[in-house]
Amino acid sequence: MSLRLSTVILPVDRWHEGGRARWQRAEQLGFHTAYTYDHLSWRTFRDGPWFGALPTLTAAATATERLRLGTLVTSPNFRHPVTLAKELISLDDVSGGRVTLGIGAAATASTPPRSARRRGRRRSGRTASPSSCRCSTGC
Repeated sequence: MSLRLSTVILPVDRWHEGGRARWQRAEQLGFHTAYTYDHLSWRTFRDGPWFGALPTLTAAATATERLRLGTLVTSPNFRHPVTLAKELISLDDVSGGRVTLGIGAAATASTPPRSARRRGRRRSGRTASPSSCRCSTGC
C-alpha cells in the first residue's frame, strides 16, 4: 500500500511571477495531485488577483508531466453544465487525462442553489433537460 499526498495551490500568483514555478515545485516534491479552488473570490484575497480555476489548471497541465490536477470544488450553481463539461474535456485532453474533478454545491446552507431560486419563474426559450445532456467521450 502506498500513501498519496495532495496539495492545494491558491490561484493567486501571476503565471510568470511564480505561478508556473509553484505547480512545477508541487510535482518535484512528489505530490500525487494538486488542487486549486474554483471560487469567485476568497476571503483575504478578494482585493488581489484570483484567477479562474480551469485556465489555471490548463496552464499547470502544460507546465507539469505527472501531477494530477483538480478543482476543489467546482460548483454547478455558477456554470452551465454543458460548457463546464466542454471545458473539462479540453483540460483533460491538454493534461493527458490527469484531471480530478471535485464538484459540490459551494453554497452555505442559507443560500439555495441557483436552480432552486429560479424555480417558479417563467423563462422564455428552450431549456435542456438532464437526460438530453450526454458526455460523448465516455467520461
